[in-house]
Amino acid sequence: MPSRNSNGADPPTDEGSLRILGARVIDPTQGLDQPADLWIQGGRIAALAPVGRLPPALPEESVIRAKGLWLVPGFVDLHTHLRDPGQTEAEDLESGSRAAAAGGFTTVVCMPNTRPPLDRARRVRDLVLRAERLAGVRVIVAAALSLDLAGERPGDFDALIRAGAGALCDDGVGTAREAVLAAALWASLRHGIPVMVHCEDRTLSAGGVARQGPTARRWKLPEWPAEAEWRSIERHLATLRRAPGHLHLQHLSCARSLELLRAGRAQGLHLTAEVTPHHLALTDRDLSRAEGMADPDPRFKMNPPLPTPRDRAALLQALRDGTIDAVATDHAPHTAEKKALPFASAPFGVVGLETAAAILFERVRDGTISRARWVELLAAGPARVLGLDRGHLRLGGAADVCLFDPAACWTVRKCDLRGKSANSPFLGRRVRGRVVATWVAGRCLFWRRKHRG
Repeated sequence: MPSRNSNGADPPTDEGSLRILGARVIDPTQGLDQPADLWIQGGRIAALAPVGRLPPALPEESVIRAKGLWLVPGFVDLHTHLRDPGQTEAEDLESGSRAAAAGGFTTVVCMPNTRPPLDRARRVRDLVLRAERLAGVRVIVAAALSLDLAGERPGDFDALIRAGAGALCDDGVGTAREAVLAAALWASLRHGIPVMVHCEDRTLSAGGVARQGPTARRWKLPEWPAEAEWRSIERHLATLRRAPGHLHLQHLSCARSLELLRAGRAQGLHLTAEVTPHHLALTDRDLSRAEGMADPDPRFKMNPPLPTPRDRAALLQALRDGTIDAVATDHAPHTAEKKALPFASAPFGVVGLETAAAILFERVRDGTISRARWVELLAAGPARVLGLDRGHLRLGGAADVCLFDPAACWTVRKCDLRGKSANSPFLGRRVRGRVVATWVAGRCLFWRRKHRG
């Protein structure tokens, strides 16, 4: 029978069925965290059994011997910028899909701030159809909350959802009028999809580029106060009390936002929230001089800005205690030319699909979260936010799975990234834990030829 070890040179065939033997299977939805054998047949999970207990393999079946690796549900990213249409010099459906699969993601939610924005049903439908043809990974389209993403007039939400939108979102701009958000929340209630909001009061952020505090003052950078985030959340929660849909808070970055999230849930509001790997791993103190430049490295410029150490500690506590539903990448590619501008002029955003699993794995290694919570945050949690029957390894479910090597040590390098852009704050960082292979519906989209050493 075809057989290979986990570091084999060739990917497994997509023909017939596949057995992955001896990996540690981790699925918090079923309380699984133990070595087991998995059998994939017809794109679905046919069996999951203790090691050595599957029926004998047939001659035509592929076998992967995966002792020492983790076998987990495919990751789900709630927050991906694919830049398609209109900014495909930075990313597109195909390159973004390659990066997602290399990071273990089998489903991504693409943001609507494209050019033109995804604010009309025909644009949503076009992207849905092209993604089905080109992407490989599953792409869920988030449609814009307002026409032209201007925040003034709501879109035709029913038409957008009929066209295939799986979420409504204002990422990148923030909601200017609460009446627009209220209309979206009522549509959310009718259709059972989340409304995802970028929490920023632009009258308070007012052109800021770094978190308010001594670091921004030392670098003489325009300051972005944490209040710009949590004041926006206060208004959105007041709207949610009047229009009881599902509100999802994107990329939270400060302690007060977490307090408001907890209070809203205690009042019975349907609230979910995400944080990003970079807000968990870095603080504003990590801003350092860019090579050959007088100000900080623009690869560390993101919106919201990097948190203070106090706010980062609050994010880590929220990760630990279950307040946070998901870790989302906010994968935001930009060309090297744009990110080479001075810090104040460079665009916000960092890439993150290929580093998210390893950066979050640092929180497993330091004891902040368990292995099961790591899987929960990357797979089961975000799937629940979207109302998807994914993020698990249940019998009969789609074989969206990922192999992860917790012992692999590697350095994040530009030449290894599979997307079009490399604006990562983690370039040069030595990390541990790496995705080995990714399958969507039993089809191998990614296979790392060598993942150790």
